[in-house]
Amino acid sequence: SIFGMLKVAIDSTERSALAPVVGKIFNCLVLAYGYQGDSEARKALLQIGNKCLLALVMKLSESQLRPLYARFREWRGDIKDVPDNNESAIRRHAFWSLSAQLSRTLRSIFLPCTTSVISDIIDELEIAVSIMGSKFNETKKRRIEEDTESLTDTQELLPLQPLLLFLELTFRADAHEGGDWTRGDDNQRYNMISNHLAKLLLAQVPKKLDVLTDSVSNQSSSASSYQKLVQGVGTSDHGNVAGCLSSLATAAGNEQLWKPLNLALLEACSHKRTEVRKAGISCLLSIIDTIGEEYMVLL
Repeated sequence: SIFGMLKVAIDSTERSALAPVVGKIFNCLVLAYGYQGDSEARKALLQIGNKCLLALVMKLSESQLRPLYARFREWRGDIKDVPDNNESAIRRHAFWSLSAQLSRTLRSIFLPCTTSVISDIIDELEIAVSIMGSKFNETKKRRIEEDTESLTDTQELLPLQPLLLFLELTFRADAHEGGDWTRGDDNQRYNMISNHLAKLLLAQVPKKLDVLTDSVSNQSSSASSYQKLVQGVGTSDHGNVAGCLSSLATAAGNEQLWKPLNLALLEACSHKRTEVRKAGISCLLSIIDTIGEEYMVLL
């Protein structure tokens, strides 16, 4: 394919020769990232686009990476109050996907770029919580099932899974550096993100939501959308709420920060919905397995 040839060209080009053509490569990549056709073709273009981007980034300095990432953020556009939900959702999905790939490869080197999108992360999580939480208020006696299956909702939730993967990889990288990034802004960063993620444990996930699953997983074939996106059944390589919360707790590394998160998990473990209880228990066991005895004092 053309993008395969582009990757080969990037791989074979000297660093000094790439700088003048970064803008042209960017223009090619956003064509792939913004494709609005068939979903399978879109996934393939996204995958090869990420490979090209990684090949380029590995030949750039950190000072060159930041403005390039800022250009992708500008191309993605606003997250809230956009007129064309489909185009916006596709661009946001691509943006968080490329962010996850960069975080996976660059680890702590990418944290300064991640700082620039904190407000965007919160906006995306707020959208997800509003869609999957408000329509199923626990005080309502009657649920309007069809609302959760609306096309608008599934489009707006498209960016959520790659965002969760991006956050999980970010927290994992930060944990190796001591967790300072996660605890930034006097713990406000941690508190805002953990509060929204905890709410997603109670989410009503649309049944028709397209959730990517691991190719080697047999469990995902019979799993519900909630089990895949929230509990993490068959989605360890693509992003889920439970994996994100586990990495967040590890990066926090602080008993005081663990307490409100632990309370939210215990509430999920006693929820009336079976799938929520399973997700809460699964997430709790994952955190205990990762952190160990330090976390046990909270139970």
